[in-house]
Amino acid sequence: MDSVRPPKRRRGRPPANTAVISREAVLAAGLRVLERDGLDALTMRKVAEELGVQAASLYWHVRDKDELLDLLADELLAGADLRSLVDPADWRAGAAAILREMRRHLLARRDSARLLAGRFSAGPNRLRSMEAVLGVLRSAGLGPHDTAYACYFLMVTVIGFVANEQAPLSAQVRNGMPAREFLDGLRDRLAGLPAEEYPHTVALAAEVTGPDLARRFDFAVDRMLDGIETLRGERG
Repeated sequence: MDSVRPPKRRRGRPPANTAVISREAVLAAGLRVLERDGLDALTMRKVAEELGVQAASLYWHVRDKDELLDLLADELLAGADLRSLVDPADWRAGAAAILREMRRHLLARRDSARLLAGRFSAGPNRLRSMEAVLGVLRSAGLGPHDTAYACYFLMVTVIGFVANEQAPLSAQVRNGMPAREFLDGLRDRLAGLPAEEYPHTVALAAEVTGPDLARRFDFAVDRMLDGIETLRGERG
């Protein structure tokens, strides 16, 4: 646990003998620790060590670890230019492109989905991402209520899907077993179950354990957009 945990961000200027750092430097260091060591290992102490300062120095820039995580969650979305993918002439193509780019962007950043899940920080990068999704849904002709609910549904689905992709499949995979080797073994175990008790699992063992996550994501995207298409028809 972090040894220094002031209740509020400090005000004014740091003492003269305190190393000069900026909030931007704190966030950059936090991202480096996150990428190198993972979310579970991210502490104020480690971020301070990354900067070569004492942990107390960070509290001139962030109130506590929760605020740091809020800011890092927004930083993780930097560079995701989703608004450029909106196609006014084809809302469905634009929506599919946005969702696939969100997945690609998050997969490239360690533990990004875990950090974003359940965390709604109104930082500029998160707002730009939400604006893109809201815009493409409004271009589909949805009303305010349906647009807001569909936006939430689409974004949390992408985050949840990526969270599953980024998590280790099992303790064996976490400890170094290749994922494909684990899935092959799981397929064989499922196929060997008593067919009278698990007829569907046995019959679909290969499909259940297939590695085609990109195709599974495309399936999810298509089915979600089918639902929005149906909603458009009902509201129209």
